[in-house]
Amino acid sequence: MSTQAPLPSRRMNLTIVSSRIFTGDASRPWAEAVCIQDNQIAAIGTNAEVKAASPEHAEVLELPGRLITPGFVDAHTHFLTLGMTLQWVDLRNVPSLDACRQRIHAAVATRQPGDWIIGRGWNHHFWQEDREPTRQDLDDLTPNNPAMMIRACGHSVWVNSLALQQAGITRDTPDPPGGQIDKDPVSGEPTGLLREARHLIEAHIPPATLEERKQAALAAQREMLRFGITGIRSMEKLQQLEALLELDQESFLKLRLYHLLPPPELEEAASRGIKAGWGSEHLWFGQAKIFADGSLGADTALLHEPYLHKPESYGLPFLTPQELREYVELAYSYDCDVAIHAIGDKAVTNALDAIAAARQAYPDRQSRDTIEHVQLVRPQDFQRFLDLGITASPQPPFIATDWNVAMKKWGPERCKTAYALKTFLDYGIPLQFSSDTPVELCSPLLGLQAAVTRQTPEGEPPGGWFPEQRLTLEESIRGYTSRYAWTFRREDRLGSLAPGKWADLTIFSQDLFHVEPQNWPSVNVEMTIVHGEIAYHV
Repeated sequence: MSTQAPLPSRRMNLTIVSSRIFTGDASRPWAEAVCIQDNQIAAIGTNAEVKAASPEHAEVLELPGRLITPGFVDAHTHFLTLGMTLQWVDLRNVPSLDACRQRIHAAVATRQPGDWIIGRGWNHHFWQEDREPTRQDLDDLTPNNPAMMIRACGHSVWVNSLALQQAGITRDTPDPPGGQIDKDPVSGEPTGLLREARHLIEAHIPPATLEERKQAALAAQREMLRFGITGIRSMEKLQQLEALLELDQESFLKLRLYHLLPPPELEEAASRGIKAGWGSEHLWFGQAKIFADGSLGADTALLHEPYLHKPESYGLPFLTPQELREYVELAYSYDCDVAIHAIGDKAVTNALDAIAAARQAYPDRQSRDTIEHVQLVRPQDFQRFLDLGITASPQPPFIATDWNVAMKKWGPERCKTAYALKTFLDYGIPLQFSSDTPVELCSPLLGLQAAVTRQTPEGEPPGGWFPEQRLTLEESIRGYTSRYAWTFRREDRLGSLAPGKWADLTIFSQDLFHVEPQNWPSVNVEMTIVHGEIAYHV
């Protein structure tokens, strides 16, 4: 398959007139018009100011009633995984195990014997059966195909007996470091659930070709542009970066993409000339991704106190505190900032400890580190974020999907500081927002709605979940359009609409400030402009 033609787009001299332009610039947060010349903001201000500064030949686009903002950035994604997921069995928002089985059965009918059947998105907490699946739930559907179904969070997989057989996993297989192979308490046989251990299965799945990875990236890009996203931070590996580099060189990459690598790959990346600061206007690298724990849904988020429904369990650490510190120091040795995945409160504490210790070893380094997810934080740890200058990187859509699960597993007392967006801001801790797609749909409007209401789109729970943690719409928009620029080390070119900055804009069909929050997810993105080009429009 050959690479598709570039998305319809054009670079232009364009003046956009609208009474509602949120600039993100603290000195002048609102404007009426903006002038784009080539790839930059040339002028922004009142209609009269911008028209006076616009070239005579500039095209004028009048957009009354719309809301225009700096380009929305999804600061935590799995970009190529999203593209691959669009080709897999879609198990998202399925109400029962039986409904999942029906989708898998339909997919098997389209494959040849021996082909892997891969799906993603199941969440047993939303199933009528209210139980985790087993290999027996797959075996009758897939007698001739190995199968792996990835949980919504990505931290557990559900596989069939053929997949276990191909991976050589038996009752005698020990748990891998930081992971768990669930086994039947009576027979000792693997149940078909693996927590933080999907690599044991993936090692036996034929890898995607370079062309397949490029096609996945283009599919993911189309998905993101239609939701108004102009830039992302992607948690991938060096192999995925190769596909993105080719797309960038071929001018097919429209998004801005800040690529992260795991610390063990930094040496090989450096040998290829890929070091912190390397890249182009659309693709660059400078941060290492490190895991401190697992996920809430898989019961592997690392806690100070045990899970309510599993009093013997505190979750699973990916790394010991010493290993975590060594990874941070390794990243610093390559002049990389770090992004540490930490969902449980113990993982957050460990991440803070590791960064603090590593900075003592590198006292002159001006680090721009982030802690990802921060779904549960001990009250005494908030101040440490501020003291260390660490950005919190949560996913507001998780509030809507996780609140009920968090209450059952962590309890109401601990949940007072769960998904605590307002507490972070009250401490003066910067926030940058994201979806963790494909864990959640990459629509920033879902995130805005969750951050402002602390409810699902259907209005649950009534009054909002710990409503004292609600943000304003302006605070929430800044979470998607501002702080990421500092993390990306591009604050001189991104993060607000101001003269001299790159022309990245998101244009909504309605002014969100005059639409009820529960209706935001249904508002359309009318246009996505990246680097002065219309990359998407309806």
